Amino acid sequence: MRPPASTPALALRDLSELTTDVRAAIVLGTDGSLLAAEPERGDLGERLRELTLAVLEGADAVRGEPPTEVEIATQAGAVYVVRGEGSALAVVAGRFTLSSLMRYDLRRMLADLGEGSG
Repeated sequence: MRPPASTPALALRDLSELTTDVRAAIVLGTDGSLLAAEPERGDLGERLRELTLAVLEGADAVRGEPPTEVEIATQAGAVYVVRGEGSALAVVAGRFTLSSLMRYDLRRMLADLGEGSG
């Protein structure tokens, strides 16, 4: 059994090893700051941060209370966002990703990073 990841960057690398269907992933801090991005390529992480915050803001407005998980599926792929007590993880994945498994993995990552939402 693998020990929990100690940093957001290591957690994202572990996630990339778990599934080859992850195209990009980020970890956001409690203040919405970008803590880690995978892959680290240009301004991709910052762009995903902005989009993730917009998705969460929209989901909050629709529900009236903050959901802990958001999933957006298209023909080309899916976006998964899971948040704990302030921090959030977002993943862009291929269309054949198992939704429940991806959300489970993201909840486990939050727990490993100290969010306790697992």
